[in-house]
Amino acid sequence: MKSLYVTGYKPFELQIFKNNQPEVRFIKLYLQERIRQYAEEGLEWVIISGMLGTELWAGEVAIRLKKNYQLKLAVITPFLEHTAKWNEENQLYYDRIISQADFVTSVYQQAYAGGYMFREATQFILENTEGTLLFYDEEHEGSPKYFKRQLIDFSNESDYNMDIISMDDLSVFINEYQSEKWEG
Repeated sequence: MKSLYVTGYKPFELQIFKNNQPEVRFIKLYLQERIRQYAEEGLEWVIISGMLGTELWAGEVAIRLKKNYQLKLAVITPFLEHTAKWNEENQLYYDRIISQADFVTSVYQQAYAGGYMFREATQFILENTEGTLLFYDEEHEGSPKYFKRQLIDFSNESDYNMDIISMDDLSVFINEYQSEKWEG
């Protein structure tokens, strides 16, 4: 697999309101481990749509991994100015990540004009990637449930890789990470 879309929860859906909360560190460590595994198997592109939370954390991870792997980061937003209503701190965070991306574009070369833009941008990304790493758990619903429906429909019609991270997966990783730290 050469291209992987990474998406999932937005921060507030996980009760995360600052990027320096301990939970963010563990999520990024887990994303790093998963993306590193893909990079070792030949992954070349990490694709995100530039949303707060899982996507931008994955963007940070991809930038970090570029030092050791032939990995590139693409940010493909649904429409222009998608951060216009974000607070200044979040806009600066986004700007830091896209300034280090290898490719940045928008599916629609115009500002927001309707909800259809999100669905069609997602379809575009699915059609132009080979797999998705999705951070989503059925027991903790949130906005990714809409994407997951689209992902399942798409993967049923094509040869597409679906890799879903659950809260249990994350919990097991955190426990193993902490026990290794204690032992090491």
